Amino acid sequence: MANTLETKVLRNMALAMEREREKRGMTVTELARLCELTESDYLGILDGSVNLRLSAIDRISNNLRIHLDELIGGQSRKLSLS
Repeated sequence: MANTLETKVLRNMALAMEREREKRGMTVTELARLCELTESDYLGILDGSVNLRLSAIDRISNNLRIHLDELIGGQSRKLSLS
């Protein structure tokens, strides 16, 4: 089972990725391809069932051209440990 911090990070990533997908008018398949993910892994991020390596998170951030702290921390750009 994921710890609380990991759960928050994955939830924030899912929200940020969906926000970017909708903003760009892309399909799930298109955004997954842009992020160099399989569609299955992308959907797994959204439902919290995929555990990503930091290198994959960094690649997603770079490919979406959003700051890593925004991707994992949500709109506040700060990662809360509480």
